[in-house]
Amino acid sequence: MSAIKLHHHSASNPVIRTGQASPSVSRAREFAASFAVAGFISLSLLGLGGWGIYSGWRGVVDQRRAAEESTRAHERLLAAPAGPMLTVDEAVRGREVFSGACVACHGPDGKGIAGLGMNLVESDFVAGQSDGALAQFVSIGRPTAQPMPMPPRAGRDDLTDDDLRHVVVWLRGLQDPRRLPELPAVVAAAPTEAQKAAALAAAGGDAELAGWIASGDKIFHTLCVACHGKGGVGMQGNGKALVRNEFIRSLDDDALLAFIKQGRAPSDPKNTTGIQMPPKGGNPAMSDDDILDVISYLRSLQGNASTATKSQ
Repeated sequence: MSAIKLHHHSASNPVIRTGQASPSVSRAREFAASFAVAGFISLSLLGLGGWGIYSGWRGVVDQRRAAEESTRAHERLLAAPAGPMLTVDEAVRGREVFSGACVACHGPDGKGIAGLGMNLVESDFVAGQSDGALAQFVSIGRPTAQPMPMPPRAGRDDLTDDDLRHVVVWLRGLQDPRRLPELPAVVAAAPTEAQKAAALAAAGGDAELAGWIASGDKIFHTLCVACHGKGGVGMQGNGKALVRNEFIRSLDDDALLAFIKQGRAPSDPKNTTGIQMPPKGGNPAMSDDDILDVISYLRSLQGNASTATKSQ
């Protein structure tokens, strides 16, 4: 019988069974898998970081572009086709409200008054606002505006939301005259019945003097109210109170007429507010008679009827 030889595997030469990896290969695979996971996480983090950097940069670029675009809003308005024609009735009403509330700071033509109100005709801010947003802005005002605050509703708390809507209509016409229809001539607004009654009481029943006071009341609450407040009570950070005012009492009518015609610049040493007082209240069209009417009204604010003068 032939001998059957048994082959023994030595410990130094182990048999590698099918489907079973050696420890060194397993460790290599584990390392590769860990490296892949780490690489994926690193790339993800880098991607997120890169996206964050890109998003931040893009936001800055977009803000800068929006700011640049906002500085060309009026230019783009005039370059585009004209909007719908404004109606005569709404434009006339808007002109009336603007003339009675806004001219003191922004001028009768809306082109602004140095040291008081900005040019609204060429304003990119106005052109860039929706009608609703612009009306809301006028309603709230801008207390922090420089060199002087813009009071809510132009200092006229009697202005309604509908009045403000009509002001916006008029501003749209000022900014783009292509939208303005032919309008009737401006007619000076007459004093209200309440103003006439108050004037008659201040004049002690003198009808002629009462007429001057009522006219001055109307003019004052068109040109002067934005700075000096309703009834001349003054506005903080703006115009002084004119009620029982020693400066007014210290001047005769001729001197007060000359003062109002000249105004008072912020550089004037006697200007204690630092706010520009424009000549003729910002309306060059004011006549001496108009100013004398205002003076009659100012005299009526000094405490008794005797201070109102028949100076015309």
